[in-house]
Amino acid sequence: MSHIFRHRAAPVLPRTPRLRPQKISPYFPKPLVDPDSCLPFPPINAPSFGLVQEQLAHDPFRLLIATIFLNRTRGGVALPVLFKVFDRFPTVEAMASTDPSTLASMIHCLGFQNQRAKKCIALAQTWLAFPPTKGKRYRKLHYPCKGDGRDIGADETIADDDARVGWEIAHLPGVGPYSLDSWRIFCRDEVRGLASDWRGLGASKTSFRPEWKSVLPQDKELRAYLTWMWLKEGWVWDRHTGERTPASERVMRAARRGGVAHEEDGNWVLEMSPVKKASNGLTAWS
Repeated sequence: MSHIFRHRAAPVLPRTPRLRPQKISPYFPKPLVDPDSCLPFPPINAPSFGLVQEQLAHDPFRLLIATIFLNRTRGGVALPVLFKVFDRFPTVEAMASTDPSTLASMIHCLGFQNQRAKKCIALAQTWLAFPPTKGKRYRKLHYPCKGDGRDIGADETIADDDARVGWEIAHLPGVGPYSLDSWRIFCRDEVRGLASDWRGLGASKTSFRPEWKSVLPQDKELRAYLTWMWLKEGWVWDRHTGERTPASERVMRAARRGGVAHEEDGNWVLEMSPVKKASNGLTAWS
């Protein structure tokens, strides 16, 4: 993507909320007209982008449960149910000991309730038996690249100094690419003791590079989030390759203002120009 700002008409309505506190994000209070192709883009100086993962970053177990709820389900539907489940099962132990039918009845409206309930309970049980630990990694076949994990045994664990590709949570049931991408972006640095949050706060080494900078997610909201994070540092990021190019001043002005964005060839384009009606009734762009 050569640039991220273009003169196009912005959709009138922003997307459904993704954070719990007000049930409606302060940046995007209404659904988008075309939510499959558009996404609200807060200004780069905003305190958060609006993903629920930001809220759960210091609670990796709940973050992974959230990814199970959000998989194949819109946030506006999944998140109210998710937080009711958290209220009902406030600890890993409570989730691990519940009956699948009890949890399934709570999440029936989301669909796939039996599969989701079994995954959540199995995840909690495995977490208690083998919690994610620094220096203990497991294989995830073909993640993030095809062939990764093939050189690691099914029950093998590898240390941090092992060059093979493995992940601290790859042994947990229900953990797929979306869960792994979310955990890597928001949780891995803290679990490994490299920083106190995903943005690098409290990093002990000046050479520290946050894990989020190495992730190439397939999920559109995670891609949008990383686009936003790279813009904070003055870069336009290509989600296909991970390559960066310096953002122009025009792009940075757009990023500082925020707006609505849509995906084009897998990358995000900010739409900032208002639509004006000409005297002849035709649409014009400013």
